Formats: sequence, C-alpha cells, structure tokens
Amino acid sequence: MEYKDVLEELKRDQLGHLYLFHGIEKFHIEYTLQKIKEKIVSEGLENLNFQVIEGKDANLDTLKNACETTPFLRGKRMVIIKDLENLYSKKSNTKEDEENKLIKYIENLPEYTHLFFSSMEPIDSRKKIVKAIAKNGKIVEFPKLSSKDLSRWIQKTFLKYKKEISEKQVHVLMETIGYLDKNSVKNLQDVENEIKKICNYIGDRTNITNQDIEIMTPKNLDNNIFSLVEAIGLKNGGKAFTFLNDILLDGESEIRVLHMISRQFRFLYQVKLLEKQGYTSTAIASKINVQAYVAKKFLSQAMNFDVFTLENAMKQCLQTDIDMKKGKIAHRLGIEILISKFVHL
Repeated sequence: MEYKDVLEELKRDQLGHLYLFHGIEKFHIEYTLQKIKEKIVSEGLENLNFQVIEGKDANLDTLKNACETTPFLRGKRMVIIKDLENLYSKKSNTKEDEENKLIKYIENLPEYTHLFFSSMEPIDSRKKIVKAIAKNGKIVEFPKLSSKDLSRWIQKTFLKYKKEISEKQVHVLMETIGYLDKNSVKNLQDVENEIKKICNYIGDRTNITNQDIEIMTPKNLDNNIFSLVEAIGLKNGGKAFTFLNDILLDGESEIRVLHMISRQFRFLYQVKLLEKQGYTSTAIASKINVQAYVAKKFLSQAMNFDVFTLENAMKQCLQTDIDMKKGKIAHRLGIEILISKFVHL
C-alpha cells in the first residue's frame, strides 16, 4: 500500500484502525501522520484524543491505556507507537510473551481508536507482530518520491514559503541536490533545508532564479562530473579545467574523479548505441537504470560525441588509471593530460 492510498482513505472518511508506516522518508511519514491528525483529532483536543508512545516504553498496559481512553466529545482517538524494536530488531526490549499479548490486543482495537506503528528502520516481514499488523491492518511503505512526485512536492513547499519556482527550475534544483541519484542518502528533510536556504537568501523577492539555485545549493559530484564532460564535449578546455579544480578543491580524490569520468563516458556510450537502435529516452532510462530526466540529459550530452570518440575516451581513461596506479604519473597530472587529450580528440 502507498501513502497516497492512506490519504485517499482519509479523504473518503474510510481510514482503517491499524497501520504500520515504514521507510526511509521520515519526513514524509511525519507529514502523513500530521495530515491524519489534523483530520481526525479536533483542534484543541490534542492533549485528550492524541498520544505518542516511544517504542522503548510500549507494553500492553501503556497500549491499552492509550487506546481505551474514551475520546473527549465522542471524537476519535489517534495513537502512535514510534520505533518498536520488535518490528525489525533481533534484540528487543519487549519479551516474547509481552509481544504475544500486544499482538492479541491489536486484533480487537476499540472502534474509536486509530493505531499507527511507525518505523524509520527497515522492518522484518518475518516478525510475528509485522505479520499480525498485515493481517489485521495495513502496511504502508514510504520510499523516496518519484521524479514527478518530487517535482510537485518542491513546488508546493516553495508555495508554503510564499515563493514561486518554474517547472524548469524545479528540475535544475532536483539535479543539483541529487535526491534522485542512485545510492543517494538524501531525503525530503534535506531537500526542504535547501529550499529554506534559497527562500532566506532571496528575501522579499518571490520568484526563484537559476542563479539563486546555483549560489545557494552546492553541486554534488555527479553534477560536477557531468559539467566537466559537457565542457570536454564542447572542446572547452578552460571550463573543463575549472570544473576539475573545483571538484578537487572540494576534497575529492583524483582516483575517484577519474572513476566518475570513466563512468560518465560509459553511460554516454551506452546511450549512444541505444539511441542508434531506436530506443526512446524512457526506454533508455530503464535499460541503464537511471531516472528518465537523467537519460534525457545523457542523450543531450551524447550529441557532442560520436561512437568512435566515446570508445577512445574509455580506453584513454583505462590507460590513465593503470599509469596512475603503477606510479608512472602523478594523479592530478594524469587527469589534466587526459582532459587535454579529450579536448583535442
């Protein structure tokens, strides 16, 4: 089940009584719980009809007391249990017999109570309590947002701060932040922090510009490497060396930079071949396991190279890597010579 389904149930007044929210997007879990709270807990009655229990304090007595307290003014009661170790940990603060009692209790919750378990850790579907929640309620995962959903979320967040950003600039921001990059550990909290910095920077101005994003949002390594290779493709040695210098000043090692340049050329080579076979950008994205907008960027950059040049570039990267590791050439000098060769390919 997806978080959108929960919000749809809430909208239709069909919210269930038992849920387990889990996933890496803590920010989104908290947002969804807040939306539910706003809908089912009357304003001013939070102290009477709403309760949060930390997992380390959860036992049958605390759960029963929280769930069976009659809500004020015949309203609904919302109870959240955060990070119960039994959901994921081999070791837990709740003994087996206590866990069995908890499981038995959640099978028959009071009609007026909505109970939510939330976990920021990966849950173990083999756990008895996880199986019990799946049987008697619903399990909802909160993974990273898709490119489309992230774009909408960014625009809404800027509006929350009374600022406006175009769709094109949203994509610039998404690329710069690197939230969607493979293996990225960034979450929505990180994205909002960047949005806040931009909003504070522009002051009373309402419209966001590309320059605002460039000044206030640090580029990640992938974007810097992309820009470096873009400069190489345009035969602009000056720009390429400027990007290289910026990357190294940020503390990246020459070996890692070389690895990333090689990786970029491999992607471009794959994209070039797939394009020649008639694949669309969407199909290419699936083939090389990247986001659709990233595939479009690769396609655009691949126009600066032919297949022969990309093959030669990969060979040059491999040879430079060998020479650097054997100590035949200093690391930085090796990359600088490599870039010079690329510019004159």
